[in-house]
Amino acid sequence: MELDWLETFLAVVDRGGFTAASEQVHRSQSRVSAHIAGLERELGVRLVDRSRRPATVTTAGRVFARHAREIVAGVGSARAAVGALRAMDQESLVVLTTPCIGTALFPGVIEAMSRDHPGVRVTLAEQSRHDVERRFPADGVVVAVLPTLGHPLAPGLRERVLWRERMQIVVGADHPLAGGGPVTPDRLVAHPLVVAGTAAEAPAEVLTLLAAAGLAVQPRVCVDAPQSLVAMARAGVGVGVANAVALQHADTRGLVLRDVTAPDFVREVAAYWFEVLVSTDVGRALLQTVLDAPLPRGADAVATRPASVRRDGAGPFQR
Repeated sequence: MELDWLETFLAVVDRGGFTAASEQVHRSQSRVSAHIAGLERELGVRLVDRSRRPATVTTAGRVFARHAREIVAGVGSARAAVGALRAMDQESLVVLTTPCIGTALFPGVIEAMSRDHPGVRVTLAEQSRHDVERRFPADGVVVAVLPTLGHPLAPGLRERVLWRERMQIVVGADHPLAGGGPVTPDRLVAHPLVVAGTAAEAPAEVLTLLAAAGLAVQPRVCVDAPQSLVAMARAGVGVGVANAVALQHADTRGLVLRDVTAPDFVREVAAYWFEVLVSTDVGRALLQTVLDAPLPRGADAVATRPASVRRDGAGPFQR
């Protein structure tokens, strides 16, 4: 029985079918089917009823899923613990984040860590936020600070929301949206858009928010870096749209920043960690420094919430 088979099976359970599961695990549908078939041959029972549309998990499949989650979580925890301890033995801590959050939050965090723990080296992995759970064991990540994850948390992964931020536009002073009434989504999509975050977010967050409001649009330009977005807006290419923290830390001199006036046009940023990875003195110190850090410019405070953790691993087929 292969670990890959278990991960594929759990993706089918969680995503409700083979097509969505193949996207989650980055494997072809034929490979997903082969993994499920291999499990069924080894166990001697049918785990997924393929005669229905969509395919449904059988009673045996639901029972097996609970044990599969424990196995996958146990292997992941073991890998993460060994990887993190190896890094900590070298006094090296890896934080997974985005360029925007790295710019806004982490100068103060790293300065505090350097002052209180001068022998510790902190590395920021400012990359994609996809496959976050895998990145902990694979890259030796101790803490992640990212826009909140939209999918259910992996077993044992803890979450603490740090702040909420609005979506804003950046335009020249002579642009129609620079004044004269609120910037509603309807007014926004009447203009060419420049959006940030495509490579890291896939799709850009603002496009997801617009789609949820029933406004599917094709931006004129997609960029990775907030400063590139500002440069496009400064040149008159289009209306730059990004999260407030990103724009507040970019050079927007001579331009106008305005909030998108829609209650749902916000995002939350959270810290993520596994307890086993912050069990050392330096790991716990890094996490506490992140949790205690002042809010960056453009961020709005949220009501204090206890850290949440998914313990039972329940998926959509479990009741």
